[in-house]
Parts: sequence; C-alpha cells; structure tokens
Amino acid sequence: MKHIVVDLEMNTVDKKSEARKICRLETIEIGAVMLDDNLQEISSFRTYVKPEYNDEITEKITWLTGITDAMVENAPRFNEALHMFGNWCLGTDDEVRIYAWSDSDFIQITKEMELKGYEMSVKEKEIFENKWYDFQKEFDSKLGFERQVSLNTALDLAGVDFNGREHDALDDARNTASLLQIFRDEELFEKQLRVAKETLMPKRMGSAIGDLFDFSGFAFA
Repeated sequence: MKHIVVDLEMNTVDKKSEARKICRLETIEIGAVMLDDNLQEISSFRTYVKPEYNDEITEKITWLTGITDAMVENAPRFNEALHMFGNWCLGTDDEVRIYAWSDSDFIQITKEMELKGYEMSVKEKEIFENKWYDFQKEFDSKLGFERQVSLNTALDLAGVDFNGREHDALDDARNTASLLQIFRDEELFEKQLRVAKETLMPKRMGSAIGDLFDFSGFAFA
C-alpha cells in the first residue's frame, strides 16, 4: 500500500468571468508526498498550474502562498497538471490511498474538471473517486471535535512544529503526512494526542475560534 498526501493552492477566478458559476477558484499549485507502508516519504510531486480565468495571481494569494505570476507563466494548465499528478500516483504497482486535509481539495478538483472538460481515465477514476480520504474528518472524529480544526491546530495538539512555509502545497502536504504518521501510530497517538485532547477540551475550544478552526475551505471574493 502506498499512501499519498496531497494539497492544492488556488487563485480566484476573475469576478467578471462566467466561469465563476461553476468554479470560483482555480488550482495554481499541486503538491504531494508518497509514503510507504511505514508512512515514510519515498517520493514527492510538485507542479505549479497556469490559471485560465484570471490574468494574474491576486496580491492576496501571492501574499498567502508566495506564488507569483512569473512562477505560473510557463506552468502546465490544469488538465495537463492533473494528468501529470494522476500518472505520478499510478506510477507504483501497489494499491494507492490519497489523503487530504479536509474535502475542499477534492471538491475543487471535481468542479475544475467540470469547468475545463477534463475526462479521467478508468484508473484515475478508481483512485480519485474511491481512494480519496478526508484526513481532517477522521482526525476530528477520533478526537471528538464537533467542528473542523485547522492543520496548524492539529499539529499543535500533536506537539509538532510546522516545517516549511504555510500555504506552500508541498510543505502543507509534508506536514499533513507528519501528522498522519502520529495518528496511525497508536503509541504516539496515546502519548501526544490523547493527552492533548484531555487537557485542551473544552477549555480552549470555546476561545480563539479563529486560531482553532479551519476556515480555509471558504472562498472570499
């Protein structure tokens, strides 16, 4: 079994574009890591993606992600980039399972495929439609959280410092993979997450809402 942890970064579709009726965001970066049976990284994937419905990366998105117009100028467009990612995922003989923090990236891919007319191969459909897991949902459920927590909060609970730049797709994927390693190790989970849950709940969950909960799935105009 190979475990793939993926993250996307997006730019807003131009407000004047009819495309916003289908999809308000466009993928501008795909980052992922592949893990072996022991959840150790064995491969990584990154590509920037050239947007088609906005002539520029907005200042807010550049500030958030570090991605500039120059970085996507010669990048593949979405259909080619997604095909590249699919081929990378399928480049192993083992069964594949894909994880993302929340379902927002899966929803984004689905909407963007509709917008841009991407047709998946049979093998791509198998992994994208049947092997994609919302790790955030599983994490929140196991720890008894009724609302979604952000990746940073989850890492804090596990006693792990974020390594790299936040909102860099590959760095986000790697940090999510680090959390997955702890989550899947019962001994580490009991040591780091169970104690954190008992000491944190419900004292902090009622405060600092903006720090605790994950609002990254919301699209702001």
